[in-house]
Amino acid sequence: MVRIRMQRLGRRHRPFYRINAVDIRTRRNGKVLENLGHYNPMDPDTAKQVVLKTDKIKAWIEKGAQPSETVMDMLGNAGLLEGDLKNQWIQHRETALLRGKCRAAVKRAEEAAKAIAGESSATPEQVNAAKKAVNMAKLAVAPAKVADAEKAASDAEAALKAAQASKPAPAEAPAAE
Repeated sequence: MVRIRMQRLGRRHRPFYRINAVDIRTRRNGKVLENLGHYNPMDPDTAKQVVLKTDKIKAWIEKGAQPSETVMDMLGNAGLLEGDLKNQWIQHRETALLRGKCRAAVKRAEEAAKAIAGESSATPEQVNAAKKAVNMAKLAVAPAKVADAEKAASDAEAALKAAQASKPAPAEAPAAE
């Protein structure tokens, strides 16, 4: 099977990548079947960062070559994907967006759990509820279940509010005589 993937060149802190058609069993810097373009992330002109040989790429895709995820993003942004590959790319992007929303909910839940742990008036049940909510939010990231992650984050925030509400009133200092 042929894979369209990137080969890193350049020096340290100055990456440069060639986009190549390579046998899937070949190591990263191994034998290349054909050079299909390059990617220079350090170029200040964004129009010159990605250079693709569109006719050669389309020919390899028609032969059954599979692009890597990163190369698929480049090809999708350039409008070179068609049919099933385009649908697969769109679905992958939507899933990545949903996972980002889930990670934001996990962060909110972790912040609430950290705040509960710092509360002196928090009961062990409230701390455990917050930890459970964090774990539930983390479990929702991989399948990209935003609703479950948001619910877990709101559960952790509710536990924090309950811990803050159960805080004893500050004792008044005796009046100086």
